[in-house]
Amino acid sequence: MKKIWLTVFLAGCAVGPNYQAPENDVADTWTSESPVASSDAPLIKWWDVFEDPLLTKYIEMASEYNNDVLTATSNILVARAYRQIAASSFFPMIGADVNATKTYFSKNGPLFASEPSVGSLPGTISPSTGLPLIPQFPQIQSLYNALFDATWEIDIFGKTRRTVEAADAIIGVSMEQRSDVLLSVMAEIARNYMELRSSQQRSKLIEENIGILEKKAVLVHKQLEAGYVSRLDDENIRATLASERALLPDIEAQIYRNIYTLSVLTGAVPETLVGDLKAPQPLPKAPDTVAVGLRSDLLRRRPDIRRIERALAAATANVGIAVAKFFPTITLLGDGGFQSLMLKNLFNWGSKTWALGGDITMPIFEGGRLMGNLKAARAETAATAHRYQQTVLNALEEAESAIVAFTQDLKTSKERREATDRYQDLVGLSEQRNAKGLVSVLDVLDSERQLNESQQNVLNSDTSKLLDLVVLYKALGGGWENACCEE
Repeated sequence: MKKIWLTVFLAGCAVGPNYQAPENDVADTWTSESPVASSDAPLIKWWDVFEDPLLTKYIEMASEYNNDVLTATSNILVARAYRQIAASSFFPMIGADVNATKTYFSKNGPLFASEPSVGSLPGTISPSTGLPLIPQFPQIQSLYNALFDATWEIDIFGKTRRTVEAADAIIGVSMEQRSDVLLSVMAEIARNYMELRSSQQRSKLIEENIGILEKKAVLVHKQLEAGYVSRLDDENIRATLASERALLPDIEAQIYRNIYTLSVLTGAVPETLVGDLKAPQPLPKAPDTVAVGLRSDLLRRRPDIRRIERALAAATANVGIAVAKFFPTITLLGDGGFQSLMLKNLFNWGSKTWALGGDITMPIFEGGRLMGNLKAARAETAATAHRYQQTVLNALEEAESAIVAFTQDLKTSKERREATDRYQDLVGLSEQRNAKGLVSVLDVLDSERQLNESQQNVLNSDTSKLLDLVVLYKALGGGWENACCEE
């Protein structure tokens, strides 16, 4: 037993468990074998696939100026500072103290002797004994000190090393938290940008439909005056027209909400981007295929998985800290410098003074506090391990679902575009037949309304496709890799 303790003392060991990254048996292939998903490495700057300079500009602005990202960056600096504080325990703590005191000593204190004396001075009689007091040295003294003191806790059992290990892991947690925030902000900018452009195009289509309805309302009203239709037909077309007009204010409000959100996401006041974005622009184009990489690489790319893995490392190190508190704490002590009763002699060699020593403290009984700390640390490590596994499962579910959703969006968009082409042909045929007097203008307007409705359906599917693509890129976890933080 003595040999074991001697080996531990001389070699120095970090007690507690050593961290090992969790192993996962995630397959390389995706369960949803989508024809639009390739195994190529996912894009880092995934927003480039939309080929929209404004979208790229706003994402770059958010990376630099978004306040949530800046807050997360500051938290990294805080974590680094705490790591520096933790690492300082590896070194001796050295301090300097220069002081001067003037002391008036009690006549009844231990520094005076009570003895019978002949010819004692007035006022030097001890009130307690009635005997004269004989001073052993001046009753008023000055003392000058210029001292250095040092303490050094020897990290034999690894408490400091485990503390630094935990601090390093917390830095990793903070860095991955920033990456996660950045990725979320990027996705929010892309989502709001797509919704903005979609609302602008929807507003345009609704205005076109209103124009068609206005023409139809005029014709129906004329037919009513001529007695060809009933008042019911006239009121019906007017109600339809009013309902369509009522859609525009909500769309206009949504446009401004998207612009304001984009402004705030880039770190600016809400009205900043109104001038850039108020003019309508078409929706960006979505690619026909998406590089999703290997399924197992998701664990390496996703910041939320990386963050919880670092949290698990910190929790494991905390177990080591809790174990180390059961062992003795060994501290070396020392001080030295100059001490003198006279200031002029303070820095003479004869005024030197020094002291060396050591301190060993060992917990004997603390009412279960140390064992409670250890149990809590182990339980927190187990809970973090479960959170890690759940985070992996959630990430896989999100990515798989996003691949399926985007794949189906492409199919829906294709079918709706085909329907729109058919309605376009229908409008052309109606116009030709109207020119020959075979159908009325109302029939032409009805076919135009069908085309307009089909175009809105295409817009809806294209918007869903883009939004699901943004969700997919976020689920794949790219976009944060080029981000860095200053020391």
